[in-house]
Amino acid sequence: MRHKKLGIRFAAAALCALMGMSAGFGPAMNSWAAGYEKVNGYYQLANGTVIEQVIARGIDVSRWQGNVNWAAVAADDVSFVMLGTRSKGIVDPYFHTNVQGASAAGLKVGAYIYSLATTPDMAREEADFVLSLVKDYPISFPIAFDAEDSATLGTLPPAQVSEIINAFCQRIADAGYYPIVYANDYWLSNKIDLSNMHYDVWVARYEAKHVYSNPIMWQVTSTGSINGINGNVDIDFLYKDLTPKLPGNMWRTIGGKTYYYQNYAIQKNTWVNDGSGWFYMNEEGLTATGWFDKDGLRYYLDETSGRMNIGWKQLSDKWYFFNPSGSMNTGWLTDNGARYYLGSDGTMATGWQELNGQYYYLDPSSGKMATGWKNINDKWYFLQESGVMSTGWLDNNGARYYLNNDGSMVTGWHTDGTSKYYLAGNGAVSTGWQLIDNSWYFFNQTGAMTTGWINPDGSWYYIGNDGKMQSGWLEERGAKYYLSTSSGKMTVGWRQVDGSWYYFGGSGAMATGMTQVGGQQYYLNPADGKMAASATFVLDGVSYTADANGVCTVTPQTAAEQPEGESTAESQAGQAGTETAPIDSSTNQTKEIGPGIH
Repeated sequence: MRHKKLGIRFAAAALCALMGMSAGFGPAMNSWAAGYEKVNGYYQLANGTVIEQVIARGIDVSRWQGNVNWAAVAADDVSFVMLGTRSKGIVDPYFHTNVQGASAAGLKVGAYIYSLATTPDMAREEADFVLSLVKDYPISFPIAFDAEDSATLGTLPPAQVSEIINAFCQRIADAGYYPIVYANDYWLSNKIDLSNMHYDVWVARYEAKHVYSNPIMWQVTSTGSINGINGNVDIDFLYKDLTPKLPGNMWRTIGGKTYYYQNYAIQKNTWVNDGSGWFYMNEEGLTATGWFDKDGLRYYLDETSGRMNIGWKQLSDKWYFFNPSGSMNTGWLTDNGARYYLGSDGTMATGWQELNGQYYYLDPSSGKMATGWKNINDKWYFLQESGVMSTGWLDNNGARYYLNNDGSMVTGWHTDGTSKYYLAGNGAVSTGWQLIDNSWYFFNQTGAMTTGWINPDGSWYYIGNDGKMQSGWLEERGAKYYLSTSSGKMTVGWRQVDGSWYYFGGSGAMATGMTQVGGQQYYLNPADGKMAASATFVLDGVSYTADANGVCTVTPQTAAEQPEGESTAESQAGQAGTETAPIDSSTNQTKEIGPGIH
């Protein structure tokens, strides 16, 4: 490597040649100038000696080479380059141009610093200088500590030299780069305590095989010739595949700031995935954190790590959901079989929500959309499968319900149009017979309360306009009926009421006048329907006798012969209630059973 002043180089040339040291020569030519190209598939020394186990040829370059044609270099069997970083205490004036050109040409690029450190702290400062310089470039090869300055590092005992080397290398390694040590055979044998220095070595010895065993790289000459470079250049041979030590994708912390490198390049203004999740690297190459807006979408990046949040996240007591792409969800969301609604600001909605004129209920604690029956503040509501709150009539699981305009389930009496309904305590509409407040009502299959005559079970019943089942005497459309006081069933045939017997025809209407039943005549008072019994009466000029069972026969006496003062049919029939009931068992009994629900 070329670092010393030109005036020193020529004076040291002979000694370095003898000792195998790197001379630090400036641009100069000698008789050994050679490119160390392959001959018959093998790299050779100038004297023709085959160099064993070489896997790649490279160069190291600093300001001494001036402008370099990197495309030509890459085409001349050069796989890697080590770039000088400092010259005369400042950044090598060609470093930025060289690192960009070499990378663009496809070369593996490393760096080195000619160390002037005399303490570990100075070595760490040199490491920080290099890290700050290289962090924005795709460094894909080692970073080397160049141990060869005799005026500074060379004045120290080997133990201190190793301590300084270790301080530099550890700082480089902590930043995620691969540190190595550059030194010649003489320094490795005499100036460095190798027992306390455990970093890989880039050995320098010119034109003769190095003594140091097992280096990773050998600087074989300073007088090489490579296309694209005017004048001499250092030639290096790589012995080991460094790929496992040089990951292309990784996090690096430099100067207290953390950056992400992908394919060795620092990532800026882009999303990256390190295998554990997504991050957004801003224009400085640092992770964005907190709320982050990009391309019209909103993201949340962990406040500490910057990792993009996916799924549910609670922030300031509010819940948000981030899609698999990381973007904040708004509107409806289906997650693990449940539905949620997130407002335009991304916050999870709870409680009642009006959306597009329809109401939904979202659990106050979990935010899950409710479906089916839901008791809210002691009122029942029904939410459809879509979550929409039901109103009006609802058919569910074979039962019918009515829900108010506010969605609350109705119980008790309800009028809809011209019909009345009764909804039980569970909200289900009543059908059939129902005992309500000690009165019987009948509701049809739709639940509508019936009025008038009904025949639900083969028997007739009469329901008043108020819906209540009637019992006892009933006058309807000029006819009289008798309804069982226990069951409400309409009476057909003979019936004893309050000690008097009555006959009700097939229509249930009470019979009056002379009536034939079972082939026998009975007389039923036209005024009140009571059967005449144990009495004689005249009807249409004919005299009849009603026996104790009410059976009427014509008396022998004609009407003209009837003495004045005898009982008339009307007066005699009025006493029938005190006489014996009809004995025909087929006509004088009606089963008195209650409505079908009893």
